[in-house]
Amino acid sequence: MNKRPAPLTTENGTTIVTDDSSIRAIGIIILVVTLGILGGWGYLAPIDSAALAPGFVTVKSHRKTIQHLDGGIVSQLLAKDGDIVNEGDVLLILDSTEVKAQLDILRGQQITLEAQLARLIAERDQLNQIIFPNDLQNISDTHIVEARQGETQIFNARKNAYQGEISVLNQRASQLVSKIKGLDGQRRSKQELIKSYGEEAHDLKELLAEGYANKQRLRDIERNYENATGEVASLTAEIASSEIQIGETKLQVLQLQKKFQEEVAAKLGETQSQLYDVTQRLVATNDKVHRTVIRSPAGGRVLGLSVHNLGGVISPGKPILDIVPQQEELIIDAQVSPLDIDRVSVGLLAEIRFSAFKQAITPKMQGKVINLSADRLTDEKTGAPYYQAQVELTPESYEKLGNLELVPGMPAEVFINTGERTVFEYLMQPISNAFARAFIED
Repeated sequence: MNKRPAPLTTENGTTIVTDDSSIRAIGIIILVVTLGILGGWGYLAPIDSAALAPGFVTVKSHRKTIQHLDGGIVSQLLAKDGDIVNEGDVLLILDSTEVKAQLDILRGQQITLEAQLARLIAERDQLNQIIFPNDLQNISDTHIVEARQGETQIFNARKNAYQGEISVLNQRASQLVSKIKGLDGQRRSKQELIKSYGEEAHDLKELLAEGYANKQRLRDIERNYENATGEVASLTAEIASSEIQIGETKLQVLQLQKKFQEEVAAKLGETQSQLYDVTQRLVATNDKVHRTVIRSPAGGRVLGLSVHNLGGVISPGKPILDIVPQQEELIIDAQVSPLDIDRVSVGLLAEIRFSAFKQAITPKMQGKVINLSADRLTDEKTGAPYYQAQVELTPESYEKLGNLELVPGMPAEVFINTGERTVFEYLMQPISNAFARAFIED
């Protein structure tokens, strides 16, 4: 038999009979109702969904990082962290002793080559003197004066040597011409003598036939005739030989002129090439000299100066300092986790908190995502992957700041509003993801 529950007696003497089954029923009803209410709230009630993205304040147009291509030693330091500078202001000056020495050497080489080029052009054009360009007209420059004098001496020496060789050959040709004239005169005399011998021999033959002449006399005339004829032939051959020598001499003159011009042309091309090379190096070195004076590319505040003393060494290509524009609009560069990137897009609203301010007096700022990187980036310090989102503060948020000032580099926490989801969706997402991975693995 079931044992009946013992009656309960109250303080005033009233007796109450209790039943365990009714108490359990009431408890179950309360539990079911509570779970139903919670389940309905979790399934129907929406809550805000946000992606947390840490970031920092930066200038919308980005800070100007100043680097130096070649590096060097600081000789003058004219700016320090926090200084306000204008565009074009000198920030620091590097030692230029070595680069200026290189510039002087190259300038001397350029002057020498320009003077040499002017001399070669004068030789090519067979001028009587060198016509120096306008760059070499400054007679107060020692380099220019020495270069002009040196090339003028070379020009005169080469000109005299060349003209001397030509003169020798021309004199030889003139002598041969005179010789030919003399030989030709001798030949004409011999030819007249031959004619006379021939006529005399003809007359003697007629007299000898009549018995009035001496036969020996005829033989002497004929012998003289033959000797004179031989001498004419010899003179003719010598004249021909002299004419050949004249031709050879003229050819030597032409060859000498050709050789001289070829040498000048070759040297001219070589000098032009060297001058071009030196000029380009001079331009580059002159640019190095100008770069020893480091100027501000824009107006703003000096930040992150890496050298603080004279004689400090600046490494090539390394950041020296940053110029943060003062009047530029500030934004927040936030790092969005790759796990949240599918829910973040341009145009979403965001809530921003600045940890540098006291949270009790700092209102939450409102902003909007204005840009999102197209690909994943990697944090150089931590190695963590992220997508960069740029968040712009609303005008109302600037008004809320009051006397508080945002400074580039200030840390910020950005909560990007990605929409609304129910508690049920939050709870079910890990389970659905686990099921999806399980089916993929199967």
